[in-house]
Amino acid sequence: MRVSPFLCWTAGLALVTSSLPAFDFGQLVPDSKTLQLVGRSVESVNKANQDLTPLQQYYLGRAFGATILQNRKPLDNEAANRYVNEVGQALVQASDQPPTYAGYHFLIIDSPEANAFSAPGGFILITKGLVKMTTNEAELAAVLAHEIGHVALDHGVKAIQKDRLTGAWVGIGADAAKTLGPSEVAQMTEAFEGSVTDLTKAVVDKGYSRDTEFEADSRAVTVLRRTGISPRALLGMLQELRGMPQGNGSSLSKTHPSPQDRIDRVKKLVGSDGQVTVSPTQESRYQAALGGI
Repeated sequence: MRVSPFLCWTAGLALVTSSLPAFDFGQLVPDSKTLQLVGRSVESVNKANQDLTPLQQYYLGRAFGATILQNRKPLDNEAANRYVNEVGQALVQASDQPPTYAGYHFLIIDSPEANAFSAPGGFILITKGLVKMTTNEAELAAVLAHEIGHVALDHGVKAIQKDRLTGAWVGIGADAAKTLGPSEVAQMTEAFEGSVTDLTKAVVDKGYSRDTEFEADSRAVTVLRRTGISPRALLGMLQELRGMPQGNGSSLSKTHPSPQDRIDRVKKLVGSDGQVTVSPTQESRYQAALGGI
């Protein structure tokens, strides 16, 4: 019997992540010293494409997480959050963008709505309501793989007005950023706040576009296959979402395409892939971590 690479990865990662503290998303806008640090990273910005550097993406995603947590609390369950991080970190290794500036971070939000959010830098938040909709580790992995796909495809970066953010830093200049005065700090703060607002509106209020959601589904199928999980787990989750009543604490329908549209597309990608199988080990750790939330 072939052992899934996913089982091997999560077994090893459990040892690595067992000592990691919960991630602190910090303040909404970095202080002036941090803005100077981020501003200096403009030296590696591709001015032609107005790309954001990994450092800039990190602080943008971190500020996004802080914004979300202003109105939503993280789930006070260390075992559940640690497990979701272990599954997420295993999937990241099979993604097309394994490294980010400070690694990927996964957190469960204590909310009954069924939704998940991803931001630049590898910040992924999933609601308790959506976690509870999963029935096994494979379906949880499918949800996380979809969000990892958004990060790998830079959907969050593409959702903001990058010219406002990078333009402020390019205009100030890398050398000047080392000794910013009050006016330059104010300029960078305004640009940063505006970019966080762009990202929050795109991800939370409007949701990514239909095309980007389909692209993330496609990447999820690839990641699941690479980890030895049948992508039919993604189909199973979409079918659960299709049967979910609209409203009743769910915001997923406002920020995602119709589940049926996604099902039709994913079916074509899945093709003849086999059915989802769950080992006793997977079932045991899933129930131990999430059975009581």
